[in-house]
Amino acid sequence: MLRKTLALVLIIAIATSVATPASRRPVLARRAMVVSAEPLATQVGLSVLKRGGNAVDAAVATALALGVTEGYSCGLGGGCFILIRMATGEAIAVDGREIAPARATRSMYIPRDSLSPADLSTTGVLAAGVPGHLAALDLALKTYGRLTLAQVIEGAIALADTGFPISMFYWERLDFNRDKLAKFPATKSLFFTSDTSVLGWGDRLVQKDLAATLRAVQKGGVDTFYSGPLPQMIVDYVKAEGGILSADDFVAYRPRLRTPVQGTYHGLQILSMPPPSSGGIHLIEMLNILEEIGLAYLGAGGVDATHAMAEAMSRAFADRAAYLGDPDFANVPAEGLISKEYAAQLRAGIQRWYHTMPEGPGIPPGWVADTSAGQTTHLCVLDEDGNAVSLTATINTAFGSGVVVPGTGILLNNEMDDFVTNPDVPNYFGLVGSEANEIAPGKRPLSSMTPTIVAADGKPFLVVGSPGGPRIITTVLQIIVNIADHGMGLQAAMDYPRIHQQWLPNKLYLEDGFSSDIAGQLRQRGHTIACGGLWGGATAIMVDHDRGLVLGATDSRMEGAAFGY
Repeated sequence: MLRKTLALVLIIAIATSVATPASRRPVLARRAMVVSAEPLATQVGLSVLKRGGNAVDAAVATALALGVTEGYSCGLGGGCFILIRMATGEAIAVDGREIAPARATRSMYIPRDSLSPADLSTTGVLAAGVPGHLAALDLALKTYGRLTLAQVIEGAIALADTGFPISMFYWERLDFNRDKLAKFPATKSLFFTSDTSVLGWGDRLVQKDLAATLRAVQKGGVDTFYSGPLPQMIVDYVKAEGGILSADDFVAYRPRLRTPVQGTYHGLQILSMPPPSSGGIHLIEMLNILEEIGLAYLGAGGVDATHAMAEAMSRAFADRAAYLGDPDFANVPAEGLISKEYAAQLRAGIQRWYHTMPEGPGIPPGWVADTSAGQTTHLCVLDEDGNAVSLTATINTAFGSGVVVPGTGILLNNEMDDFVTNPDVPNYFGLVGSEANEIAPGKRPLSSMTPTIVAADGKPFLVVGSPGGPRIITTVLQIIVNIADHGMGLQAAMDYPRIHQQWLPNKLYLEDGFSSDIAGQLRQRGHTIACGGLWGGATAIMVDHDRGLVLGATDSRMEGAAFGY
């Protein structure tokens, strides 16, 4: 009864709430919705739904199109996590995370001396893991879709072949990364108009080599990407440039079907991504800590609520650093970390009036020590049958490694930086880790991607996710809290100013929008405050079952589009 009452209250709030002045209104539809970070890609997904495809077909088509129109964040050279909830209630997670090459070693990025390059894990061919994006999309399609890869790839081919105008958002990323992109000839020839000038706002980006690669995949299937001439072109180039990817690495790659992590929050069912993502476990861990604190009473954006969320975040990220890694290589105490019992233990250590920095991780129930030795994008789809997909894809930082492989149009990831590359040095996102996330051949690096589906009364209620490195987890957390605790409408919940605390560095980050008064009060409670900036770029779908409405929204911090019918 409580669950039904809560779901009804939330649905009424969605339909009747007035958007805040900073928020646009969500897009409304009756039957189905596609939301992504780029309008042309969203349109591709919607066209697949209208042709009879289901949510999985549309999600795969949208993801392939985003690899063309948002290639700085995802694509064939990267990886993805796909969370699927079918209308029957069956839920599955598809793991398309990149893996370390067979020749990878634990110490491969540790500088031998002061003259050694310090950016090998982020820039150049040595930064790339074996791509898993296409293999995961194909597995999802074959297992849960209605259409074939040859059918859903058409939109991506057309966008690569005829091109599209560079948006201001795309241009800003080109301009910011121009030095990295200029280092590699094929990359420079694609994105530069002269020795020093990148493509400008409104210029057309045509990717003929990528179109040819996509056509080869359309004709030969996913095997074309993992065996034969195409991967050999990649391997030959990488080897000539000092990289370690091999043809055997591509042949050996396999995506994985995994069981989603599950939790509850105020009667809502939370489904999210399991390891090698840290997102789902720590999203549920933080929600469990916050559930009994009474955030609704404390109020959105107030010092008490902000302090409580920051304390929950720091404890979850301390656990992330200690316990999380590829479950095929590490003992990950998932059940203990997401248990209500463990959350109560962590909650008891939170001081209401003062920030207490965890000295290290907690000890989740059942834990036994193992003694054996971004830039990202997100899309959401809901079809008229009630099938839902939340998909996060990445090549890690903007433009990944910076390397476009000549003749293929493929931009390689720099996902190797998500491993613990040097035990004494935080990675690009300032994250630290343990042996559980050290490099090993065939191992998947730890991720923060958090594709999530929330259900109420056995029906899909919220489909959500975001880019943003470790801030993905806290972004998804705050959207759920804003809706479930503070009664915000979908768009307002996404646009509300965010906070982030990841244990190390011991800082509480506040987005633009928080008052100096709140920042000052948080400092008095012992927080080291870093103010300013915007982060994340969530996409979400919410369902109002009573009124027969589907709401789609994209974060106002980014470009994007929601289309439905």
